[in-house]
Amino acid sequence: MATQPKQNPILPDHINNKNEHPLKDFLILAIAVVLLISAVTWALASSASWLAPRIPYEWELAWQDTSATTEQTSIDQPQQQTELALQQLLEKLIGENALPVRVHYLADEATPNAFATLGGHIFITRGLLENVQSENGLAMVLAHEYAHIKLRHPMILALEQLSLGLILALLGGDNIAQLVTQNTSMLTVLAFSRDMERASDEYALQRLLATYGHTSGADEFFKQIKKLEAKRSFSTTTETLDLMQTHPLTSERIEAIAAVTSIGELTPLVPQLKQQPNAESQNPHN
Repeated sequence: MATQPKQNPILPDHINNKNEHPLKDFLILAIAVVLLISAVTWALASSASWLAPRIPYEWELAWQDTSATTEQTSIDQPQQQTELALQQLLEKLIGENALPVRVHYLADEATPNAFATLGGHIFITRGLLENVQSENGLAMVLAHEYAHIKLRHPMILALEQLSLGLILALLGGDNIAQLVTQNTSMLTVLAFSRDMERASDEYALQRLLATYGHTSGADEFFKQIKKLEAKRSFSTTTETLDLMQTHPLTSERIEAIAAVTSIGELTPLVPQLKQQPNAESQNPHN
């Protein structure tokens, strides 16, 4: 009969004892987690382009509290008249069966700018009106911003940013995630991709051709912006700026418009939209 040992035998050192540094396993695990998170983020962001156009526009309007977005403390009569003239011009461009969109005039903003946000809102600054000379030039900008809304670009960006907020929340970055989700409507004005900008330019040119019978003046605002850009000093080369900007370069947009421009008579601005140029207008974006 076999004799049982009085105590457990001592195992040799090489059993269950890898001759590897413990940090190696940690690094492998960390890399795997990063790759997994990156894959999930990419999948969620990529699905936004597919999902956004399928979300009813009415849901977008309901999602954005229009009272919070459009409320202004005081609007004087000239500003109201300018805003009404902008709205009428947009409706002239897009027709009766277009998505409901409201145009807002930022009378106190000297930066030449226009942007579209969630919920069907387009914002036009005083600085922009100071840098257009014809209705056609302004119409190009308005139609461009409406195209962002029609093509659901703000919703696409909103879904991408919400996906980022979800990932950050899962990682424990609750404060950052909350900041992203709470400011989604305004963050969408910052990151339209180059493809989105080009698609919006193409749509705007189509609307100008349908409305006026030609596309003369479509590059008017961009030529003015190019002049303003030339007055600014850059510490980087044009090639570097080309890589860094999400918007196509102004010169690129002018060339693309010129390639399809048809000649016609420009329509003058109505009095409510005429503004005196301001030398302080700077830092243009569209």
